[in-house]
Amino acid sequence: MRRLIGIILVAALLVGLAALPVLAAKPSMPFPPGKWKGKGVWTGAISGNDVGVTIVGASVYDFELNVDPEGNIDGLWTLAPTKVNVAMPEGESASGVISGMGGLAGNGAATVDGTYTISITIPSVGVSGYEVALPAEGSFWPTSGSCTFIQGDLANQARESQQAAGFATSVVGPFTAKRIAAPGDDGTQSWDESYVELVEKMTELLGTPNPSTTEVLALVIGVDEFTANLVKASVCNEAPSNLEKGKQPYTWFIERFTELMNKILDDPSAYSGADIAEMLIASVNIGAVGSAAPDSEAAAQLKAKFEQVLNQKLDDDIAKGDKVDAVLIYLAAAQAGLGELATKAHGFAF
Repeated sequence: MRRLIGIILVAALLVGLAALPVLAAKPSMPFPPGKWKGKGVWTGAISGNDVGVTIVGASVYDFELNVDPEGNIDGLWTLAPTKVNVAMPEGESASGVISGMGGLAGNGAATVDGTYTISITIPSVGVSGYEVALPAEGSFWPTSGSCTFIQGDLANQARESQQAAGFATSVVGPFTAKRIAAPGDDGTQSWDESYVELVEKMTELLGTPNPSTTEVLALVIGVDEFTANLVKASVCNEAPSNLEKGKQPYTWFIERFTELMNKILDDPSAYSGADIAEMLIASVNIGAVGSAAPDSEAAAQLKAKFEQVLNQKLDDDIAKGDKVDAVLIYLAAAQAGLGELATKAHGFAF
């Protein structure tokens, strides 16, 4: 029974639910007034004390908020049934399902209450579907956005709790929410369901050795469409004075895409010069490279890495006499502002 209780607490801790002291909320910015409909996606794993727990796939967290002009929050949340795998000492394993629902309150940060249900199965000791309910605790808040959309990370407090309990963690919970009405209005319930699919695909590609160029480019198209839908959101007038009107850079996808590109460029042997050139163009288009990038230092480092790899690919093309690759390298270098590389590729290809 002690083992079962320990596993339940670790599984709960995976999404910041265990009965640990709840860390004080330190919102980067308040939830703006209005009615909000949002979606978050938990992914990752924790390990420590001879136990490891991994979220299988993605854990989808839906929420709706009403925020009055004074910033007071009233809302609801649900966590879709989420499978977790548990690794235990001496090669034993277990599995579980976590789900939940409850309310949201607070001011500035959304404080969670309600209940999480955890069902655990341990084949080696004959435990199957053992259920326990735990109180939901914690809070979350936006980290950037405008009066029409916001983004943040549900896992901010969870990671702090996990680390405080001595666990290594890779848990993230990116969320986005769209303002569907002004305070007191019913508004529209439209929502772009592609968000979860995009987060899952980005996470999948980050964990895939040598993801295909086709998949990478398709992801960029999906992110572009998602971002374009955010741009279409109308400007509202009820936002607090510390918020800029209109759209702020949606940074989560760009940060993860930069991570993905760095991973590919660290070992580009599986890709042709044309593949890398197409990924450079995609990086410029999505805002990971160039003046539109939200993190200029990360963008400059990624650009330099692209230049180094494409120079090597171009040298290989010159040695083989492959002018098709060289043409694409020239076009990508010109778009990214890599003047010396563009001149070198142009001199060979034309």
